[in-house]
Amino acid sequence: MAIDHRMVHFRDDDLAEIVGEIDGIIARANGREWVTISPWVDPENLPVTSLLRKIFSAHGSKVPEVTWVPPQGGEPAQLGILHAHGPGAAEFLNETGVAIPSTWIQVSDHSKRGLLYAVHPDATTNEVVRFALESAQVLAAVPTDDRWVAQVSTSRG
Repeated sequence: MAIDHRMVHFRDDDLAEIVGEIDGIIARANGREWVTISPWVDPENLPVTSLLRKIFSAHGSKVPEVTWVPPQGGEPAQLGILHAHGPGAAEFLNETGVAIPSTWIQVSDHSKRGLLYAVHPDATTNEVVRFALESAQVLAAVPTDDRWVAQVSTSRG
């Protein structure tokens, strides 16, 4: 299965392009598209990790990756966050003021596989993106600023 990727760069104060991308995926409802958002990290701050450490570590990436998958077949949209915080990340987010919206459901909080949420159908795209950015910023184990990179993926298979 081939996958096409497009990169979208944006900042905290201008979410129009990424919100538009997600809204487009929702409108097409083809079940073949998703978005992954990460903070842009200065190359000098990027972590260097060996393959063995990646395989055997109980933690995810120091640069969080937030993946949004659209609703499909009666299932709600999902938002997953890979991170290096370790166990209890959802509680940590809540303690730092980044609480999940009250209508969302936390599906899992795993030290290696990350957090997974079921997004309520009434959630706005702006709400989803804001929660993604706030969570990633809090869970980042490297310095971040207001710059973000989104990878918009489409399966051709």
